[in-house]
Amino acid sequence: MARWLNIENDIKKLVNQITGFQEGEENFGLCVQFALTNLKFHRFLSVDSHKVTKSLNGMLEKFEIHSQLEKKNSLQRLCDQFLSTPCFEGRDTGKTDTHYSLLLLLLNIGENPTHAAYTEKPQVLKVPEVVDDFDWGAYLREGEETYSTIYADSDSESDWDPLSDEETIVPVGPKPVEENSDNGVVDPSLSAITVDATTFCVEEEPDPRESGTTWLTRNVTVQYWCGQNRPEEIHSTENLKKDWERYREATDPIYSNHNNITVSEIQLLREVLWILGGVADSFVFILHGEEFIVRENVFVQHLTDNSLESYLSCFAKYGSCVHRLLCFEEESICGSCDLSITDPNSLTCQTYQAFANAISNFIKSLRKELTIIEKKIIQQEQTMTLAMLHGDLSLWLKKIEVLHSVYIRGVREADWLVNNCQRASYLLSVLFDTVVEYDTLGQNASDITELLIPLWIQTTKPYIEVIDEWITNGNLVDPRAEFILKRNENVKSLDESFWETAFTIHVPADSVLPDEVQQSQHTTRSTDNSKSSRGSNSVQLSQHAQTIMDNRSQRGSNSIDKTKGSSHWAPEFLEPVILEVVLAGKSMEMLQDLGKLADVCGVNKEKSLYMSFLESLQDLLGTRPHDDFAEALPPEISMYPEQIDRQMKMKGIFDPLLKINFMNIFHSCNVRLQGSIDEEEQDSKMLSILETERLQPVNLVLRKCLYPHISQKYYRVCTRLVQILKEEYRLMGYLAAMRHFFLMEAGDTMFDFYTPIFDKIRLNSHWRDISTVNLILQEALQTHYPEETSRLYVSIEELPEDRRPINITDCIKLHYKVPWPVDVVISSKCQAIYNQIFTFLLQVKRAKYCLDELRFCDLEKDLGLQSHSGTEFSLHLDEDMPREGRIHRMHVLRMRLTYFVNSLHNYIMTRILHSTGIEFKQDLEKAKDLDQIIAIHNKYVNTIHERLKTIEGMEIEFSRCILFLSTFLNNVIKRGSFPHLESLAFALVTSTEHLTKGRAHVT
Repeated sequence: MARWLNIENDIKKLVNQITGFQEGEENFGLCVQFALTNLKFHRFLSVDSHKVTKSLNGMLEKFEIHSQLEKKNSLQRLCDQFLSTPCFEGRDTGKTDTHYSLLLLLLNIGENPTHAAYTEKPQVLKVPEVVDDFDWGAYLREGEETYSTIYADSDSESDWDPLSDEETIVPVGPKPVEENSDNGVVDPSLSAITVDATTFCVEEEPDPRESGTTWLTRNVTVQYWCGQNRPEEIHSTENLKKDWERYREATDPIYSNHNNITVSEIQLLREVLWILGGVADSFVFILHGEEFIVRENVFVQHLTDNSLESYLSCFAKYGSCVHRLLCFEEESICGSCDLSITDPNSLTCQTYQAFANAISNFIKSLRKELTIIEKKIIQQEQTMTLAMLHGDLSLWLKKIEVLHSVYIRGVREADWLVNNCQRASYLLSVLFDTVVEYDTLGQNASDITELLIPLWIQTTKPYIEVIDEWITNGNLVDPRAEFILKRNENVKSLDESFWETAFTIHVPADSVLPDEVQQSQHTTRSTDNSKSSRGSNSVQLSQHAQTIMDNRSQRGSNSIDKTKGSSHWAPEFLEPVILEVVLAGKSMEMLQDLGKLADVCGVNKEKSLYMSFLESLQDLLGTRPHDDFAEALPPEISMYPEQIDRQMKMKGIFDPLLKINFMNIFHSCNVRLQGSIDEEEQDSKMLSILETERLQPVNLVLRKCLYPHISQKYYRVCTRLVQILKEEYRLMGYLAAMRHFFLMEAGDTMFDFYTPIFDKIRLNSHWRDISTVNLILQEALQTHYPEETSRLYVSIEELPEDRRPINITDCIKLHYKVPWPVDVVISSKCQAIYNQIFTFLLQVKRAKYCLDELRFCDLEKDLGLQSHSGTEFSLHLDEDMPREGRIHRMHVLRMRLTYFVNSLHNYIMTRILHSTGIEFKQDLEKAKDLDQIIAIHNKYVNTIHERLKTIEGMEIEFSRCILFLSTFLNNVIKRGSFPHLESLAFALVTSTEHLTKGRAHVT
């Protein structure tokens, strides 16, 4: 009967849960009666395991059709585990009828399982606690009696006797007194003891009548921050402090301790830990501006005022350092999120943000350590004093001091810098110098080096990422203008001056710089102007770097702290490779404009420069043992808010196709967010496990870990650009064309060009017609260089009135159409120098032509040898010399002049043009980048021009000699001596009039 009663109660609960009917309703009774009738009088067939398995497989297939693979896998795994568990019918194997009956029940009562939201909960195996019921106390006290000692009150210590009758031992047990089994009389010696309020018992129990307020007052910390003092205890051991206070009050009428706050040392310890953790609101320490000062009226009863002040002042100093670092972190966050600021130099640079992030990571580690110490203080299981706390935190305090020093030197003292480029470079240089300084101390500063190395690497990450994006993808992404170069938007990529002017150095105006920095920059600019062989900003970078290195070698290793103008132009650790970075970046942008970016980027995405740097550091330094580095997984990030996710999973609303569309929409955003978080966590973990004890000199580490990656990218990019220019854009062919025409290496073609012009000049024909000269040039090119007719042309310029006859051809200027990007090398400035060389060579060719075409037909006439009256000077010849001798002398003069001109012509064409051209070709073969090609070409053109100017300068030296000789002869003639030399002196003076007019500085 009891069995059916239990079943009836269970059936009522089942009916209530399924139908919702309440007991007492008519439908509720019908349902219960129907269920009981079926259970009592009906017989059911045994469960068919095959049908259950078939139904279960159908459910799994249904989940798979609805793309609910998680539900399918969970259901299949759980069913397999359930069927294999031996827990029914007393059998030691699974898959019994009970197993399949329960599965069939679950399948039948399931309602629309494909639309139900399911999240598998992790199974936690509950291990039953083993309770030791054995009474070890009774076992150890077996055979002994337990006594309680009662001490009577005594007026003085001298009256106490350890063997007096006042001390009586009373056995404690289930019966307080032993009864005499014989007569039932109690022992009178035991009944005489009376227990009153003054009796002390060792096993004293707390008074259950104590109120909650009394207990709280006795156990809760006194609110010392509200001016409350600790209540004096009755049995206080601090009588010396009280006596001292009474003495001071008695001897000093002004002294008063009513405003003094007495705190315990534990409270002071916690206050110290709070301000070291960054808490600004403290009672013991008052924040005044950026400094913590110690409150004056706080005392500890076991420390003197001076001792307490010494300890608290020391901790206040480090608390102030932590407070400044936290303020800098907050300023960096606020300064980077202000959308109202448009000037990038007014926003916080990314280098400052990275430095603030590194500081934040350090403070998090510090707070973890402080939390551990505070838990020990709260437990009060170990003794802790201010001196012990200072000793335990000595290493952390040293780290705080070093980090604060870096912040002051690298950030606070750099407020005078005007742009983010200088601020970022200055901070990175200060950090690098600090790392080098502590690295030189070796094992004595290994803990500080372990702090500084990750701090410095994390701070350099934004700068390295800007470099990586530029030299890898050709994009100078610098949103906060902190890189050393900036893009000149006025210079288009197809401009011939792109290589020289597309990128400029961040240099502020002289009015906002100190005098020492202005002097350094003026020196650098004068050096740049004096050396114009390259003319690009790469030369300015190299010269600037050399100037800074010279200044540092003269001022010492600590010049970065002493001279603010020598460390803010570029980060010190990048100075050895900054030129390679600039050349690789400009080459990548040119390759991008040429459409050849895929030739150097490749299909597979390369590792970032920063990640390659970290991996090289790990290979060089090694890593410490770590357990959770590989197993730690990043937290899962939802693509859309939790509310939308929950709403989409609701019954009747869930749409798998809509979810797929949402996943496709937000996939890219989620990948970027997940990737950035994963990368940041991976970076911090890689830095945290670096083995800094094996650290080599920092400069050597950079040469092995960072510089090779930059040099590799530089070599790949620059050599590919040079190869494309040579092979696809015919750079060498255009350089050869400049030599052929401007330097007249194509002798036959240029002879066909200038000979008709010289003929017209000799015949006094009109030749200064641009169409006529271009027609002559085109006809000369048709024979050997027909493909150059569309590129080479001539222009005619005006000549000055005081020109000499030899300068009549100076108006001819050659022009060669050089396409982009070859015009970066052969620019219009180079063509102007080429034209100066061409003009000089044309003068030599015309002098040679005039001597070759010289005839002496006029010598047959007598008038040719006579002096003409009315002329400026007379030609005096020997009257006794026959006419044939005079003609012979003219032929000899002509031969001598011809020999001189031919020798000069051969020297120019062989020793100057040919030999310099061979050196030029050899240097071009060795060039690795476009900047070297430009420098080699400019050097080649300038060398030829300077050597030809040296030849032209010989005329000036010769004129100086003539002027000296004519002056000497005039002085002799004025004294009346040698009057027959007057005509010679006059001839010498008149022969140099064109030189004195054109070059007045000679005299």
